[in-house]
Amino acid sequence: MMKQLGCALALGLSPVLAQAAVIDLLGMLSLDLSDLASAKVSQAEVIRDNYRFTETTVEVGFPGKKVYLNGGSGARDEAYRVTVSNTGGYAVSGIHLGGSAYDVYSYHYFPAWASGNVVHQLAGQTLLDDWGQTNTEGDNVYASYSWSVIDPYSFEARISPAAAQTHTVGVYYSAHVNDSNEGWFGWASFSPATLTFSVYDPRSVVPVPEPATYALMGLGLLGLWQRSRRRRVAGAA
Repeated sequence: MMKQLGCALALGLSPVLAQAAVIDLLGMLSLDLSDLASAKVSQAEVIRDNYRFTETTVEVGFPGKKVYLNGGSGARDEAYRVTVSNTGGYAVSGIHLGGSAYDVYSYHYFPAWASGNVVHQLAGQTLLDDWGQTNTEGDNVYASYSWSVIDPYSFEARISPAAAQTHTVGVYYSAHVNDSNEGWFGWASFSPATLTFSVYDPRSVVPVPEPATYALMGLGLLGLWQRSRRRRVAGAA
């Protein structure tokens, strides 16, 4: 089964995916992308927690480094959205989110805003809900600069043949600037995080003996060889 999936991935899913749609990756992952997002899918043989398994990873990112809305260019809105979840009995092996940020500058009551949020849920229970920690400079009513930083996040699951649990990761950013009146100016921006989401089929994991087990097997084989050698020597005498 995994070999067939590997061929399908190599033939059909290796290119970058970029579209505003919910994408079902061969029944393994449900991937919901906004227009700004793009995704790459890869597959590799991995050994972890004394198991060998085939890991399928989707990496979702933003082709540029920053969305920047200049208040001098008129009213604008931009949004970036990604949600990923495992489906079809596949288990999660790892989730990794890079750091991200968003910021707003406003001069003379210029209307601008930006926001960001990353969420991780396990079987409906929220493990992460991060809006970032906001910092502000400038305490007068005419000019202020504020920015928020969302820390990197990682989740690594124990590999097991047991039944899978449903994980969902959501990454959301948005920014807005309004039309500018005379004397107003400002901007809003966000820098999305890169998300990697990895799954495997729990029905196909293969146990891998620990090094100590290999050592005991080696000693046992050596003992059998020595015993057989002594018998041959004794028979020849």
